[in-house]
Order: sequence, then C-alpha cells, then structure tokens
Amino acid sequence: MTYREALTNCLSRLGRDRTGSVSIIAGFAILAIFTGIGAGIDLAHSFQMRQKISQAAAMACQYSTRSSTTSVWQASNSAAYVNAVNNYITVNLLPAQGIPTGGSNGAPFSLASGAGNVQLSASVPTYIMKMFGTTAIPVAASAHCYDNISSLHPPSEPPPGTVILSESFEASNCTGVCWDVYAPGVPAGTFISTPTSSFQATPSYTGKSGVNWYVVGYCLEDDSIGEIFSTAPNGTHSAELDCDNGSGSAGNSSISTQTWLEAGVYEMRWNYQGRVDYANYNPAYICGSQASDVSWANDTNSSGGPVANAYRTNQVNVYLDYVPNAATFPGTHTTYDNKTLGGSNLVDVCVYSNQWIQRSVKITVTQAGYYWLSFAADGQNDSYGGSIDNIMLCATACSGAIFDNFPQSWVAANGVTLFSDGFGTPSYYSSSNIYTNGDITRSVGTSGASSGWPNTSASGWDIGPNNQISFLLSGAQSGSQALQIDGGNGSGSSANTEITRPFLLVPGYYQVSYYYISDVIFSSLSSTAGAYCGATPSAASFSSLSGSATGTYTPTGSSATHNLDTNIVGIFMSHAQLASNPNAPSFGSNTTYTNPDGSTSSTPTVPSNGISLPSYNSAQPNPLLDICGYSASWTKRTVNIQIAKPAYYWLTAASLGTADGYGGAIDNLTLTALGSPYMSSPPANPIVIPVPSPQPGASLGLPSTYPYYAITADSFTP
Repeated sequence: MTYREALTNCLSRLGRDRTGSVSIIAGFAILAIFTGIGAGIDLAHSFQMRQKISQAAAMACQYSTRSSTTSVWQASNSAAYVNAVNNYITVNLLPAQGIPTGGSNGAPFSLASGAGNVQLSASVPTYIMKMFGTTAIPVAASAHCYDNISSLHPPSEPPPGTVILSESFEASNCTGVCWDVYAPGVPAGTFISTPTSSFQATPSYTGKSGVNWYVVGYCLEDDSIGEIFSTAPNGTHSAELDCDNGSGSAGNSSISTQTWLEAGVYEMRWNYQGRVDYANYNPAYICGSQASDVSWANDTNSSGGPVANAYRTNQVNVYLDYVPNAATFPGTHTTYDNKTLGGSNLVDVCVYSNQWIQRSVKITVTQAGYYWLSFAADGQNDSYGGSIDNIMLCATACSGAIFDNFPQSWVAANGVTLFSDGFGTPSYYSSSNIYTNGDITRSVGTSGASSGWPNTSASGWDIGPNNQISFLLSGAQSGSQALQIDGGNGSGSSANTEITRPFLLVPGYYQVSYYYISDVIFSSLSSTAGAYCGATPSAASFSSLSGSATGTYTPTGSSATHNLDTNIVGIFMSHAQLASNPNAPSFGSNTTYTNPDGSTSSTPTVPSNGISLPSYNSAQPNPLLDICGYSASWTKRTVNIQIAKPAYYWLTAASLGTADGYGGAIDNLTLTALGSPYMSSPPANPIVIPVPSPQPGASLGLPSTYPYYAITADSFTP
C-alpha cells in the first residue's frame, strides 16, 4: 500500500467514527502527522537528487581532465573538446544516474578563458506538497573543474600525421558546373559591393569537416570543376580569393580560421593555381617563404582576365597569427591596392603557376595557444586571381609524398633542352673569316613551345661593356658561325666582353654545356683538347698560361706575339638579385647595368663575370661554372647546376684573359633541364647557385616581440 493510499484509508475510517470530538481531534492530528511525514519524504527525494547531481558534476569534472579527453582539445580545438565533454555528460553520465537530461542540462559543461565549469539542475516532482500547490522542487549543483586547461597535463604534441585541420571547399550550395559566394554578414550567395575591413562575429563559410572560415573583404568564391579549372587537387571544388563583387570589377578577400596548437612541429600543405595567364612565366611557378622571395616577379604581360597588363593578379599570401585567447581575431595587413584583410604574419606566398602545385610549410610552435591560419588575395583587385584547395595542417608531417611541382614539359629521360644558341643568326658575311661588327642582341637561339620555355626567350643576349662583338664565319663547331668572346671589334679593344641572358628557373637540376676553341693557337702549349679547361682556374691549369709566345690568329692566319692567357673564357651563372645585370644597349653603344641595390650605373657594382683568376673564391654570389684557357680544337664542356629558388638566373659567357681583341670562341651554348629536386638519380656534385637569404632550409625565427613560432624556409628537398 502506498503512502497516499494509507493516508486516504485512515481519514476515511476517522470520518466514519461516531464517538465524538475526540475522534475529530485525533483525525486532524493524524492528518498533520501524515502531512509532515509526506513533506519530509518529498524533501528527502529532492535531497537525494541534489546529492546525485552533485556527484555527477564531480564525475563530469573528472572526465573533463582525463588526458584522453584533453587530447581532443590539444589536437583539435576548444569547441570540439566542449562538445566531447557535454556529450559524455548528457548521453552517458546523466541517464546512468537517473538524472533528467532536458532543460539546462543540454550543455552543462562550459569553457571560458581557459577555466572549466559544470552546472547541473533537476526538477524533483512532489507527492504530498503538490496537494498544497508545490508540484516540484528545483535542485542544482555546480563544480569548478580547473582554472586553466593548459595546466592539466604536460604539453604534448599530437601523434605524428594527425590531421588537425583540413579544407577542400566541398560544402557548396550549388550543384553541377557552378560557383557560389560566401560574404561576411550576409546569407550565402549574396554579393557585397563594398568590402569589409574587419572580422564579423559569425563565420561566412563552414567546410564539410566543420572548419569555420571568417571572411574579410568581399567574399570566398567556391568554384566547381569545369567553372574555372578542369581539375581540383581534392574533390570537385576549389576556392578563389579574388572573389566577384557582383559586377566583376573587384574582389580581393581573405579567409581565416582558428585552431589550437600545442608546442611542437607541424606541417601545413596547400594547393595553388593562378587563373590569369602570364606568358613570360610559363611553365615556371613563383612562390616563396617570404615577400622578398617573389619581389622581383612584377611582369604585367597577362591575358585571360578583365584587366589588361594586370599586376600580380594571381597572388595569394598565407599568414599564421597567435592570439591570447579564443575570443580574439588575428591581426590584419594591407594589400597592394590598400585593402585591409585578415592575417599579419606571412609564412608563404605564391604569385604564379599555370598548373596546380602544392606548397609545404614546416612550422615549429614554441608557445601553445590559439592560432589563426589565413589566406588572402593580393595584387590586382579585379575578381580574377589565385585559387586554393586541399588545405591541411598536420602534426609533425602530413602523410603522403609532397606533390612534385617541377614542370612536366621539362621532364624527359635524357633531359629537356630549354635553350640553345649556335650563334647562326643573324647571318653575317665578310671577305675574311671574321665579322667584327656583330650585334649579339639579335642572336635569339632556339627555344619556345617545344620545351615550354617562356616567350621572352625569343629576345637576344645582353652584352657589356658595349654592343659590338666578333662572329667567326668559318670553322664553327656546327653550322656556319661561332662567337668570339673578346674585345668587341677584333682590333685591339681594351675591354673584355661578356654576353649574358636571364632564364626563369624553378628548383631542380640543370645542365649547361658549350663548345670551346682558342682563336690564337700556340705551338708551345699542349694540343690535347680540353687540357686547359676545368671547374676552377687551378683545375684549368691557369698558372701554365703566364707570359707570352708567338701565336697564330686562326681567322686571319696572321702570326704575332700574344699573351698566353688571351683565349680564356669563363661561364658564370648568378641569381638576378645578387649580381649587376646589363641592360641591352642599341648596336654600337655602351652598356648600363642594374645593380642589386636597384641603382643603375655604367660600371657594374657586382659584375656577373667578376673573378680573380689567381685566387678564385668559389663562395662568390656569381659562381664560375666552367673555364677554358686553351684548346687547339673544339672541346665540349658540361657542368651540372642546382637551383634552389624560383627566380631569374643570368647565364654569362665572358672573356677573362688579356683584353686585346683576340680570344677564345664558343658555340652551341645549351641549357638543359635534368629534373626536379625529387628525381631518382640526381647528378653528383652539382654547382649550387647562390640565392638571397633566407637560405633554403633555414629557420625563420620571428622577432622577440612575436616569439611564438618559427618556420623553415623553402627546403630544396621535402
């Protein structure tokens, strides 16, 4: 019999009692006793529930501090961690304890400013007290779990290969071949004509993996395969950050997302392709770890976009910013067109690629905390720009090999000839075997579509100190002409000559080859071909070429006394930012030079052919590739080189002996692409062409005012 049934039965019996007032008094007394007992039972039930939820709150705190639980926070972010703890409380803990899960118990765990707290509540139904208007007794319990989540366990890096963040822009509102926009503060698919310059409170785009992206500027443009490109590195969509403002006239924008990073080593990968074509860059790509790596890439010969001669319209910058707490947005930067976009600490940049390439950024985090990863368009603000895809942030390193960015048109079993000049054009005629008034700027060589070489290589050589050089009209190694590298006019000019031209190269291995012969033949020197050639002056037996002797100048057959060093020719290569580069003069005029500091002068401050023959320094910024001092017959010379950064590199052939108008001749100067940094059989001991700092593989520590992480500058190998 229940308490209620017993009370009802007792009152009924008292009501039937006819013995008098005593029975009435006894009945009320009994009623009061039972009411008090019932209320006490109701209060006891509420007390028991209060104990249950207090215990549950304590158990929830214990769960929130387990290392297996906090690893979610360490490897992912605070939102995922809070969701994991709340899921445990509402799905597992409360039902097992018989505690209602509705109401405020839907999300009882909270994390604010690093502190964890649990707040539970329940409503206990009454039995007796509801007869007097109280149907339930509310109870609540709270528990303070910790003051700072980062102090719970020793900092630990997530397991190697753990993907902390990934995005491939597959969460699109359109289907088929289409594109959609996601702008700050407005519904998806809405254009905004005026860009924002600050972060909105809510994200503009959420990827399929749950990554929230905050847009500053105009919008994020999500493009399917077929809309812009025929492929995407991952899935069927990619994103463009020079987004459409609704009228196709502007769109530079940034996207930013926040994640927690524990102290340790990470790798960030992303894919990039430019939308607007730059014919002078194809098929090379232009990327770097910092702005100075790409500062030279200012060509405006563009096509395929709405703006003629667009400036860097494909540029995309990548930023990583530490913030003190989850509620703080990252810093901002100013673009080329004076727009304010998200991100302030640059870690990577790409200016151009006409195919999908993959970038890898190695990051060493020294300060655990919240970090914002941002991607931003820069350059021409015209709604046409660089596209990105397949973003991954991984602990230690992402799984799988890094994509090989080396141009496929430069890959072949025996190498691909990028450029060759046999000096057959322009074609000259003379009654003698030498033409002394040649214009080397018209010698274009052979290159172009067959090797995928940029169209600008159809231009000729630059020359110094003036534009006048001698062509040999007989005895060429092949064809009808060869080039004499000395003196300008073959009649005693007092200045040695250099010819040089730039080539846009990307990291990989290359080969330079040429044929050499002496114009002045000395019977006193060895007739063995190549006996006085080598990688350095000493290897070429430079010391044997001192003094003078009677020699025969082969183009004319005349004999005279000449210095034994008159035939010396050196081949050099230098990064465009490390040596003075001649500006092609008109025929017969003197040369001016653009120096590394940007100044222009008639005398180079860092000659691309600068060398001390007696004390050669192999560490100079314009290294000697090869040198020949004497050979009575044509000898082929070959040298392998290694390029570590995308840039223009100047290939130079220079006379280095006595400046007397007589000297060595060259023919069939050739540049060949051997393969990428990842090629299975790279050439042994290549000459590494120096590049400006940061050097590949160097650690780029941030200033003391920002001591949170460092990145590794572009490595030559993955």
